[in-house]
Amino acid sequence: MTPTDANAASEAVILIVEDSVTQAMMLWHLLERHDYRVKVAANGREAIDALEAEAPTLVITDINMPGMDGYELCRRIKDHPKWNQIPVILLTSLSDPKDILRGLECGADNFTVKPYDDEFLLSRIQYVLKNLELRRSGVAAEATEIYFAGHKYKLTTERIHSIDLLLSTYEMAVQRNLELTKAKEQLELQAQELRKKNTQMNEDLAMARELQTAFLPRYFPVFPASASPEQSAIQFCHRYSTTTELGGDFFDILAVSDTEGGILICDVMGHGVRAALVTAIARGLVEELKPVADDPGKFLTELNRSLCAILKQTVTPVFMTGFYLVADVARGELRYANAGHPAPFHVQRILKTVEPLRRTKPGPVLGLFEQSVYSMDRCALHPRDMVMFFTDGLYEVASPDGELFTMEQLIEAVRHRLELPAPQLFDELLAEINAFANTTAFDDDMCLVGMELKRTLGEHPRP
Repeated sequence: MTPTDANAASEAVILIVEDSVTQAMMLWHLLERHDYRVKVAANGREAIDALEAEAPTLVITDINMPGMDGYELCRRIKDHPKWNQIPVILLTSLSDPKDILRGLECGADNFTVKPYDDEFLLSRIQYVLKNLELRRSGVAAEATEIYFAGHKYKLTTERIHSIDLLLSTYEMAVQRNLELTKAKEQLELQAQELRKKNTQMNEDLAMARELQTAFLPRYFPVFPASASPEQSAIQFCHRYSTTTELGGDFFDILAVSDTEGGILICDVMGHGVRAALVTAIARGLVEELKPVADDPGKFLTELNRSLCAILKQTVTPVFMTGFYLVADVARGELRYANAGHPAPFHVQRILKTVEPLRRTKPGPVLGLFEQSVYSMDRCALHPRDMVMFFTDGLYEVASPDGELFTMEQLIEAVRHRLELPAPQLFDELLAEINAFANTTAFDDDMCLVGMELKRTLGEHPRP
């Protein structure tokens, strides 16, 4: 504010008419900080009383007030012979063009949009006060000719007053447009930053998925250890896919001894980083549990105890299902334990049967109950038998009309192909399920592992 403006401010008395105490006090403090003398009225009736007591230099009034609104107050001021030269600034939302017409009708001198910028409101006040000085000096009373859109207009004082109001309205529109432009620019900067962060996150997720896939067994153990992969008594294959997020399905294959192979399959609740971290933890624990890997019951019991010790520190419960099986090719036996996981299929090609591996006492999921103890079951294993492990993402799929692919359909699909080698069987099975769902990818993580007994170790490999 210039010295001249400061002197004018110290002589000006501004009447604030505002029914909101908070907004009235904020405006009062703003004006007092800039050396204006301030009076406050809570409504139109109080404003009339204040005007009768002492005519202010300027009135700033809200439009929306109970009883007498801002338009009516302005009209009374402009109709009064002693007050009609007092400029009136209306505080409005300018949400409707009728606001401008009503402002012209009641004789308002200026508009200011709520919520207002402090500096802009102060500039409006200075403009109105300076214009008031020009009118009092007689400069604004002279007729003025202006050209607009190819036409000449001769404006008297009253018309200049109307133009002042319209110009203030236009200026407010420009001010709002500048604010919107600035906000748009800020939003664009934020959008660019979000796109950059999103790209980085997607790249991180892609790398994490690659690492997660890299953790899966790439080379399967052979039995006995001296055999070539083609002559191994036990042979393995797998199919694995994840959603766009990090997956919670995993499996591992252990060489328990020269005649025993261990297969573990697990499914962590949920998706994303948390599920991936739990799979990483479980993988690390598997390495520590190799001393008890020959006993599936003990293996799952110890795995659960270790998981609970780690996961109990988390606020949100986290758990996973698991199934662990040991194929003993010397004894011709399967030993296994289940922790809330879908039972693998025992495919007996000689008998032409496909049945889930049953157990009389299912165990709870892993990671919730530290004292859980898992029992072990056994069944016979014959040459050409296959055990098919999977997670629920394999069969919990729906057709376009909402029909679910059932466990019975899965068993029948395997039975229909039980003479096929495991890799071919798996590919055809996945193709059938995808055709059922009319999709090329699974909506959930999917893990499918096969273990085939080619021969017992008492037999010589076929040439």
